[in-house]
Amino acid sequence: MRDLVKVLLAVLVLLLQASQGLPAEEKGTWSIDDFEDGDLKAAPGLSWFLIADDLTGGASQARLDVRPGGPEDSKHALRLSGRLDGSPGWPFAGAWANLDRMGRSVNLDAFEGIRLRVKGPARLQVGLRGGGNNFMAEVDAGSGWKLVDVPFSSLVAQGKAAEGTRWSSEAVQVFGITTPQATRGTEHAPAKVDFEVDDVVLYGGGPAPRPVPSGTTGPISTIPFTSLASIPSSGWVELATDPERDGKMPMLPDATRLETIPASADGILWLRVSLRERPHDRWLGMNLAFDTDGDPADGRPWWGANKEFKFDQIVTIWCFHVAEGCEGYIGLADSGQAAAGDYTSQGGGEFRVAIDPQRRAYIVGIPRTSLHLEKEEFRLVAAVGSALLFADDVPGEGAVVLH
Repeated sequence: MRDLVKVLLAVLVLLLQASQGLPAEEKGTWSIDDFEDGDLKAAPGLSWFLIADDLTGGASQARLDVRPGGPEDSKHALRLSGRLDGSPGWPFAGAWANLDRMGRSVNLDAFEGIRLRVKGPARLQVGLRGGGNNFMAEVDAGSGWKLVDVPFSSLVAQGKAAEGTRWSSEAVQVFGITTPQATRGTEHAPAKVDFEVDDVVLYGGGPAPRPVPSGTTGPISTIPFTSLASIPSSGWVELATDPERDGKMPMLPDATRLETIPASADGILWLRVSLRERPHDRWLGMNLAFDTDGDPADGRPWWGANKEFKFDQIVTIWCFHVAEGCEGYIGLADSGQAAAGDYTSQGGGEFRVAIDPQRRAYIVGIPRTSLHLEKEEFRLVAAVGSALLFADDVPGEGAVVLH
């Protein structure tokens, strides 16, 4: 009996020593997402979103979902699947997540790198975005689950970064894992993409490291999609038309008509932009540029085809479809704020946004009280694109007049 007790005590000591070693590893990490809750919302509070070349005029198709199962006893893992288009362009697809629930930049000085589990087979890039650049390192995902460490020291600036651009942990916004971004303008055979990700953490040396906000309140917000049944169905009046296929990129939305409801009883300025193509719901890009002070000579020059137009206020809705609605850059700004690069400073929580596939249209509703109208008449140019790029405006010359 004494021998059995000694053996049991020895086993207990070993178990205690092992259990004491595990929390030390956990204390040295901060979770971006372990996907155990089965949804697409990352631990910082905002949703995972898909960045693929369709946002930049490409034709690749991909989707994100959380699937049952994962490495070892994991309940769920993130999966990206689809097809990269083989035509000349820039085929890629990846999953990204903000590191702060308000979209602020964060300081990652307390960390040394990224740790995650991946499953392919696929060659992938893993990294972070900060200072307007993606800093990535390549990893190989095999046919089985693989634990990968990506030290910050291995991150390299991608794309058209200025010469001498180096990784800095001081102001980082987003984590990403993506297929490598191929050379633009070269031929690529169509290819299937299918990889999984789990247990994404930042690791460091301290007992309880955390990202530290290093910027002001970020511009990222989420608004629910408005049901089509709640949008007025009558009273729409055509304001302008625009030729087909005159947009910046043929694969991005092409505006053909602009309509409004002149006197909506709900106090909302309703605007509907018809498209040449049937819209999908993966993302949405719209701008509404307003000349509200009655002086067409002042304001900030519009950046679309309609370059003679100048705006005093601008509405931006560049967002991705998530479970809670549309998440991204949503808000209102005056020309001065826009000139400083802030297009959402006045928020857009009361905006209405809808996608109408049957009418091939985007619909936006803006409370008139939020526009700070200085004159009874005001002018407008509407634009569509992706959640990253401008594509087409209506009207293409001049501006429509509203009351």
